[in-house]
Amino acid sequence: MAQGYRQGADTGLDLDAWRRVVDGFHEAVVVLDPEGVVRLANPLAAVLFPQARTGSVLPDDVADGTGRGRRHDLGGGWAALYRSVDDFLDDVARRMASLTLRADALRAVVELAPAEHAVVVLPGVRGRLEWWRRTAAGDVAVARTTRQVAGTAPGFTAVLERLVEHAELTELGDGPWGASGVAVAVPLTEGGALVCFGGTWHVELLKRYAARAAAAVEASTRFSDQQQTVEALRANLLPTPLPDVPGVRLASVYEPAHRRVLVGGDFYDVHPREDGSAAFVLGDVAGNGLEAAVHSSRVRQSLHTLLVVEQRPAQLLYLLNAALRAAGSRLFTTLVVGTMMPVQAGGLRLTLAAGGHPAPLVLRADGRVDEVAVHGGIVGVLPEVRFNQTTVTLAPGETLLLYSDGLTEARKHDDRQELFGDARLRAALADCAGLSADAVSDHLRRVVFDWLGSAEHDDLTLLVLQAAS
Repeated sequence: MAQGYRQGADTGLDLDAWRRVVDGFHEAVVVLDPEGVVRLANPLAAVLFPQARTGSVLPDDVADGTGRGRRHDLGGGWAALYRSVDDFLDDVARRMASLTLRADALRAVVELAPAEHAVVVLPGVRGRLEWWRRTAAGDVAVARTTRQVAGTAPGFTAVLERLVEHAELTELGDGPWGASGVAVAVPLTEGGALVCFGGTWHVELLKRYAARAAAAVEASTRFSDQQQTVEALRANLLPTPLPDVPGVRLASVYEPAHRRVLVGGDFYDVHPREDGSAAFVLGDVAGNGLEAAVHSSRVRQSLHTLLVVEQRPAQLLYLLNAALRAAGSRLFTTLVVGTMMPVQAGGLRLTLAAGGHPAPLVLRADGRVDEVAVHGGIVGVLPEVRFNQTTVTLAPGETLLLYSDGLTEARKHDDRQELFGDARLRAALADCAGLSADAVSDHLRRVVFDWLGSAEHDDLTLLVLQAAS
């Protein structure tokens, strides 16, 4: 290191002359000696190369010019690094462009700001202010105060209200700045500001940086707001948690075709009643994705309402068909609805009706799999549709399986023409003899997804009802 500080002719460069030249540059300039030690850095370098302090050694990705700026060989092992304001701002824009969460964008604004310490102040909820700044531990955190706190720093409120383009804050007042000394504040987003401490001020650079940062914060805020809206809507489209029903063990699998939106056209519900019985449904709206999910939500809400006045499964389907057609339904729905009532001697008595849906299966105690013969037309399209209902009794430990055609129509991962089919589903269910409801659903899911591999699939849903033993 000592060799890097030799002065005079031995250095091979006239550093004083270089300093007089580069101090007036509109680019950041750093000069490195043959040992990679910083020998000279102009004022703008303190902002655009914050690690470049005289006598320090830069990280490899900075010193070789691959991380920031451009490198130019000066001869004799000496080199200069250059970085323009435009290069810096373009780099900032690229790094912020991928940030879709508001908190991530605000942390990046603080971390990338051309200052030794930066604070972002923004309007918060209920008229409060948010103060985003680096803590003593090195991370970025937020503090919240009343708006009146901003007024304790003379000139700061004028920046927040965009009455001035910038202000030098010599008195900081009571704000949670996380730093002391003199600061410069420039407007950021509406009602917000970027406040920078330390270093040589380049107000125009701060303004341009704030403009890029504001665009990133506003975009991420819009995206975050949209995500919150989507999550609120999606919560109404997803199946609700299975309830506790006396004498019954319940389990389910819900795997939409579109995993990014996590909703689809399949649905199921279980509605307990005060008398210890419960209504249940599993259905499949034509198609998948958001449109099918919205329609399935309509079907679920309609059924929930109709259950107030009608409990007989076949009559429920008649009423549901009429209600959906009256609402202008354009998508048909297949479903199985039923009621279950614990039997005093043990087990369950089930009454079921179906509208165009795959027949439910019953796993008996001896491992036999029976199909429940219940038939009816699709729901929501035709004016005259017939439905019938049937009754099934489950002994303790026996299981009823409701499922969508996504199971039987699952295509083999290495032969997309071969379907999982009814026979494989029956065999997989027979293998579940003696298992709990949760274990049954886990086994069937595992078998089907082993068949699918990583291939795409339709909405895939099942509901397991097991008489408690």
